[in-house]
Amino acid sequence: MELETLEIKIPKELLLGIEKRKFVEDIKLFIAMKLYEEGVLSLGKAAVLAEKNEEELMEALSEHGIDVIRYPKDELDEEKEFLKEIK
Repeated sequence: MELETLEIKIPKELLLGIEKRKFVEDIKLFIAMKLYEEGVLSLGKAAVLAEKNEEELMEALSEHGIDVIRYPKDELDEEKEFLKEIK
């Protein structure tokens, strides 16, 4: 996979007491989670961006309240109706 380098300028005072490597890892993870949440990236591609395996990314998504499994609205409505009927 070909890689692209991006540069982000951040005020030094925001990095006081933060390890740079950890900060970069967190940025990658949060961007990957946001792009997954918005439907821009698949789970697999988001995991690659975050440098995690899919299981680790699913755990992080869950910890941050982001749905891992997405149903299209019509399928979700059908499931809800089915569950109401079997009660």
